[in-house]
Amino acid sequence: VNNLLCESNNNGMFITAFEGVLDLVTGEFRYVNAGHEPPFIYRKGGGYKTYKINPGFVLAGIEDFQYEEQVTQLHVGDRIFQYTDGVTEATDKDDQLYGMERLDKVLNRSCADCNPKQTLKLVKADIDAFVGEADQFDDITMLSLAYVRKMII
Repeated sequence: VNNLLCESNNNGMFITAFEGVLDLVTGEFRYVNAGHEPPFIYRKGGGYKTYKINPGFVLAGIEDFQYEEQVTQLHVGDRIFQYTDGVTEATDKDDQLYGMERLDKVLNRSCADCNPKQTLKLVKADIDAFVGEADQFDDITMLSLAYVRKMII
């Protein structure tokens, strides 16, 4: 995909991407990050924390770039919150950024006991309250999931 994007990239544009596969039986989460924002991972009893990962390089930047697959283990009750930079770069009427610190606070103060659907609603409501009537200049995309292993007999 990267090479195809490089070939047709006459305008010098780039794309950030995060692709992951969660094994629903074992909880193993394999992912590749192409310059995307780091996810927050909630560990049972520990709250949400920014998950430090190798950011990799953006797509459409360098042909034949070798992206590194990374792995982490999720346990029952763990959650992932992933988002685009439009979340942290949302601005208010005074051009102040929403930022990572505010996102961290809303996740840990308001969403610690929430299911993924509630988490998305609460974070979006907090962004809307912060931005007010200011124009949105970037996409605001979020994904929230909880690892809940269910045995099928």
